[in-house]
Amino acid sequence: MAEQSNKILVTIGGECFDAKYEAVGHADGRDGELYYFKLRDLIKDIGVRSVLLFRSGTDRVLIKDYDARVETVRLNVLRRAFDSGSFSFDTTIPPHRYHELPMGATDFLPQKKASDDVIRRFIKFGAYCLGFKHCPNGSNLFVDFDCAEDLDYLGAKSEDIGRNVRLLAEEGYLRHSSATFGYPLRVSPTAKLIREVENGDDLKVSPSIGANVTNIYHLYGANPRVNSQSTDNSVNIATVSGDQLFVHLREEARSISNETDRDNILARLDGLEKAQGSSGFASAYQGFIASAAQYMTVFGPFIPALTQMLSGN
Repeated sequence: MAEQSNKILVTIGGECFDAKYEAVGHADGRDGELYYFKLRDLIKDIGVRSVLLFRSGTDRVLIKDYDARVETVRLNVLRRAFDSGSFSFDTTIPPHRYHELPMGATDFLPQKKASDDVIRRFIKFGAYCLGFKHCPNGSNLFVDFDCAEDLDYLGAKSEDIGRNVRLLAEEGYLRHSSATFGYPLRVSPTAKLIREVENGDDLKVSPSIGANVTNIYHLYGANPRVNSQSTDNSVNIATVSGDQLFVHLREEARSISNETDRDNILARLDGLEKAQGSSGFASAYQGFIASAAQYMTVFGPFIPALTQMLSGN
């Protein structure tokens, strides 16, 4: 099986990074393997971080299609680590050391499908990054969103991507080429989309300048992204307090159809809100993340604000 080398990835939380696969190695006496990566930040340009994924031998045996899917799953474990707040480019890693992230059997399971709103935001941000700002294919500005890692990451099917690509093209954000008529999901960003992202409109981007704000979060529309500890030039911004952040989180939690999962997440949110400003916030945060792990396409946009609250405790 040929291994991927470099891959530029975007996340629903507004990250864009280059993931360079280095090697696979033994797990230092543990039953399993380690996958080594170098991740380079392409948003704030704050450098390279060394990360490894640990996979246990038991999980390897339990997963029948492991060899066929491992490359896709590895990439999405990295993306979801950013979405969940378990890793970021602000994570301090000692020189010549790797930050370990777990990769288990549950990462091979079907993911909760992202809403159309989240899919459209992902497509727009991805088209900007991969079709304009950081073109991985050189002069080829067209991006194909109908790929295995994106479908797995979003819990989506080709028809979900196609429906939203068509809408964004009709709205003037994406364009096709005569060379891509046979590939209707291969598109490039228009000037309208590029200007919107660079102005910070509607999408989460990292402004290069701006005054710091304490415990103020900017939410955009339905299923919003969160811009924490910075100003933003977006239009239609609603500025909310930490208390209002939990109101939005509960609204999203109540939309979950699985009653057991919904009740568990709501209970964890109650505990998390009560633990604000206390030494128990970190434990409550981990409990919430564990309960919401299958729904990061729903809660991912809120994680940057929660991790900012975590760092303040």
